[in-house]
Amino acid sequence: MSPNGRLTFLDKPWWPRAKALADGQSFSLDLNHDGRPDTLIERKDGNIVEIIDDSGRSSDIATNKADVAYVVSSKGSGLVDRMIVYIDNDGDDKADEMEIRHYRDGYLRYAWFGENYDRDGQQIFALKDWSYAGGSDFDSKFRGNVDFYLNKYDPETRTWVPLSECPFIFWDRDHDGRGDIVLRVSAAPLSSNTGKDTDYANNYNYMWAEKATPLREIGNMNVRFSYNLDPSPRLEPEKKPHYTFGFNMVGAQPYSYPGMRYTNLRRRPPQTVVRVPENQGINIALHYPAQRTGFTWDEARTVFRWEGQFWIYEREYMPNTGGPVMRWNMRREYSPNPSSEHKLYYSDVDKRYHLYGAREGWMEVGHLVNKEKDLEFRYFDTNGDGYLDTTQVFEGANPVPVRVSHVTDVRTQAVTLTRDWLQADYNNRVLPGAIREDERLIAVLKPVAPIPLAAAYEEAAAKSETAERRRYCLDIARELYFLKARDIFYTQTAAGPYPQMNPAPKSMRIITAGPVDGGFTLGDSLVYWQRSKQIEQFVQSYGAGKIDDAVSAAEELRKSLP
Repeated sequence: MSPNGRLTFLDKPWWPRAKALADGQSFSLDLNHDGRPDTLIERKDGNIVEIIDDSGRSSDIATNKADVAYVVSSKGSGLVDRMIVYIDNDGDDKADEMEIRHYRDGYLRYAWFGENYDRDGQQIFALKDWSYAGGSDFDSKFRGNVDFYLNKYDPETRTWVPLSECPFIFWDRDHDGRGDIVLRVSAAPLSSNTGKDTDYANNYNYMWAEKATPLREIGNMNVRFSYNLDPSPRLEPEKKPHYTFGFNMVGAQPYSYPGMRYTNLRRRPPQTVVRVPENQGINIALHYPAQRTGFTWDEARTVFRWEGQFWIYEREYMPNTGGPVMRWNMRREYSPNPSSEHKLYYSDVDKRYHLYGAREGWMEVGHLVNKEKDLEFRYFDTNGDGYLDTTQVFEGANPVPVRVSHVTDVRTQAVTLTRDWLQADYNNRVLPGAIREDERLIAVLKPVAPIPLAAAYEEAAAKSETAERRRYCLDIARELYFLKARDIFYTQTAAGPYPQMNPAPKSMRIITAGPVDGGFTLGDSLVYWQRSKQIEQFVQSYGAGKIDDAVSAAEELRKSLP
């Protein structure tokens, strides 16, 4: 390659012979004159491909996927368009690294690099037409212990600089072939969050540009960091990856980390790439100096993306985040406050983990048992102490909240933000406890307030293959039963003699309840007020997540129903 990044076949002595090849034809070369072929030139699908055996010992160059380079001239123009390289660092005939270099008009523009720490030889990037095929089919090794990243070639300094997804790192703590934690860093100019293109890191035009932004002007502008909490052993297929929750953090941190420069002498020049080191990734994410933070929880366990759970372009915009994702049944929480210490807390009010410092949040429920929006939950921290204390519930298309609950005691517990601790706590304590409470209250309310939509969510819960989805469906059924039962209790109480009739004659205002001479008695007013207080206790207990108290109050209220 020339210093300015140009690479062609046009000056190769074998080029005239290669240009004359018919599709499917090939010839081999012994370029180091050791008596054995080390290079294969072939025309395939109209392209001219040079395959170079870097191992020095391959018996079949065309099938080597351990230590080999494929240099591709699209349509046989003689200008190089791609270079696919497999690198075997330890000589076990399994590729440990892979790279895809992209050229335009024969000039190097950018490259994808991948490092496989599992040493299993599995191909990191799936390929289609000599390009990275994308992750939607999950054929790439975006799981296990692996990272990949994009670097742009800077022809002025003749170096690689970080850009876009740099890196994606996957950790598989129990070595079951599935990702437990994933980190994605958006490398972009430090000014990009407020520039004309606030999704700079995801715009491929900058990757193909002739010039690169100097490293000193590149920042870590966005961090996406997700955990999987599914119980072990995980039963989902390797190619159906799931992450339970994720942070999305926006900032403007200079891209400068110890050990970020990685040199591999087996790599073709430039041999030094730049990326966040794998062994520092989790710590960097947990202490990233975020200007704003978003938090996403996949409540219904419906999103299977290898990238993790991340933010959506709605309500609160966060630049350099990436494309929009699932809207329904995803709990979102948002903090506008700068923070470099990212923490969760557990609230006994709703039996959920929340983002500490979140000012607001929302979750739209629907498109699960039907094609409708059934409920929306909104959450607020009204006193600025970092804990969500107020919940609003909206039903269907009703623009007015049907429930507003405010608690002064959020009943929080500290959370250890490690995957092992969260996995054990969530699956052994949180989910079973929440399911038991849901079932207890539903059993009391369902006879009072039968409702087909709630029954549909119960049915979905019964069919759920995971405790997480079962809990979520029961939560929604419980909320629907609560809303209808509450209204029935209020309506039945308001239909009594005291609210509906005039007072009985003074001589007849006895404590005994029941209309006398067409009017209410003192006893009627006592019954009415006692029942009103019981309803309030029921509503307040439910809103505060004190389900035992809510069950007791509901059972008492049921006794007076006709």
